[in-house]
Parts: sequence; C-alpha cells; structure tokens
Amino acid sequence: MDPATTDFLRRTRTRGRQPLSGLSVQQARQFPSWFELLFGPAPKLATLRELHIPALDGTPLPARLYADSPTADCLVVYFHGGGWVLGSVASFEPYTALLAQRTGTAVLSVDYRLAPEHPFPTPVDDAQAALRFGAEQGERLLGRPLRRLVAMGDSAGATLATVAARRLAAARDTRGADLQVLVYPVTDAGFDTPSYRDYAEGHLLTADDMRWFWNHYCAGPALRLHPDASPLRSDGLHVLPPTLLFTAELDPLRDEGERYAERLRAAGVDCEMLRCPGVLHSFLAMARTLPAARSAFDALCERMRARLLA
Repeated sequence: MDPATTDFLRRTRTRGRQPLSGLSVQQARQFPSWFELLFGPAPKLATLRELHIPALDGTPLPARLYADSPTADCLVVYFHGGGWVLGSVASFEPYTALLAQRTGTAVLSVDYRLAPEHPFPTPVDDAQAALRFGAEQGERLLGRPLRRLVAMGDSAGATLATVAARRLAAARDTRGADLQVLVYPVTDAGFDTPSYRDYAEGHLLTADDMRWFWNHYCAGPALRLHPDASPLRSDGLHVLPPTLLFTAELDPLRDEGERYAERLRAAGVDCEMLRCPGVLHSFLAMARTLPAARSAFDALCERMRARLLA
C-alpha cells in the first residue's frame, strides 16, 4: 500500500466512520457517498439528457445520458455501486460524466430500484430492462448507428450488469452487449475467500458491510445461491460477451471477482482481468485523490478505448 492510501485509511479511521451494521438504511442513505466526498465536480459535457426507461413491470426508471463527443457511436449502460441499497445516478455523476469524456462513449446511467424496498430480483430485472432499452433505442439516443453496446457497473452494479448481459444474450430476441466492463464485482454470497479473511476489516469496505448489504438485498440464504444473485454460480456464462474485469488488490471482493474471470475463461469468454495494485474497494471514487487509484482509472479508460476501437 502506498503512503497516500495508508494516510487516507488512517484519516478515515480517525474520523470514526460508523459501521453500516449499526445503521438503519435511512441513516446510511443520509451520509454522502465516497464519490460525493472525494471525486470533485463533473466535467461540462456536450450532452446531458434526463430520460426514463420502462422497467419490466412498467415502472419508469430515471436515467441520465452523458456524452462529450458529438460522434459517439458506443453506448455504455452503467449501473452504479452501493450494495444494491445505496447510491444514485446523481451521486455518481462526476465519475460517469468523466467516464464518457475519457472513453469517447455515451454513458447511460440508470437509477434502478434499491433494496430493501425493492429486494432481489427487482434490481436485476431493472438492469435487464435498461440494457434492453440501450440495445433497442441506442441508435435513436445517439442519433447514429449503434456500433458497440457496453454493459458496465461497479461493485453491486457490476453484478447487475453481468446478469443483465447474460439474460439479454440468452433471450436472443434483440442484440446483446458487445462488451461488459466489471469493476470490483460482487459475484458470490459465500464470504469465504482468502481476500474476505485478509481484508475483513480496516480496508474501507468490510466483511460486515457486505453482510449488511446482502441482508437487505437478498435475505434468504438459499435465494442468494441463485445465479442471478451470485453469478459465479451460473452455468450459462458461455453466452456472455468479451469482458474487461478489474479487481482491487486490498478488497474483500477481490478473490470472488478473480474467480469469476476464471469461470468466464473456462466457459470460452474472452476475458481480460486486471488486479489493480495497492487500491481499495471503491477506488473509482478516489481517482482524483490517490495516485494508485488514478493509475487504476487510467488503465480502465485505456483498456476500454482499446476494446471499443478494435
């Protein structure tokens, strides 16, 4: 761990961050996200458009479309992190706007419904509806033919992205995603990997935090084994598109993300996996604050551009 990250963790502990396990959902939602605390202002883009996406049950899901290039022909459908319980399009806007600028894509950021008000599988269903919307309406949104469709998310949002991409590919009644980009994804509810043991405490995201998230999202232990909740347990991974998967070295979720990359490769999926050294979970929020996180974000943007231009 580099000195800047060490100092960041020290200052975080000094400020007495209250564990999620001691908070109600309403209390937890009153605290600003790491993106709001650390990322800084959003860049000014050529396009910022508010819209609504119809969910599978007809509920309108708020979304925002970001684009900086007037010739963007790739659409990223983005699902924010927050353990299926926290986070919003608004709180992630500085990052998703910069992602659009740095990758030359249009980014459609989606406010899927959150647990516990809307537990599993509603967030997954919403993600599926949003990705289908991108596939079917992408040309209209961009004003030109849609060259590449990307399913992308971070943390719990990465889980939604990969399950939505698998569902859409398996349906075969519309185009599927051409690429999925998964950043420190949640892929299993086992809590039993070496990284869960090594980074259970003291590295921002804790094992108890993850139990709190899972308890609100998918309380039934048996239901957590469903492949739409724990995609590591899916037998249908072969339908997924080429994949970029990024894990954080100092993260309890690291090993399950890397096991998912191994499963994808075993299923015949072109999966490029990068373990980002010296960074914590939620390193995307620290990309303007910590050198190691900045390097990881730079690598993500570089690899996305390379894949989308190939």
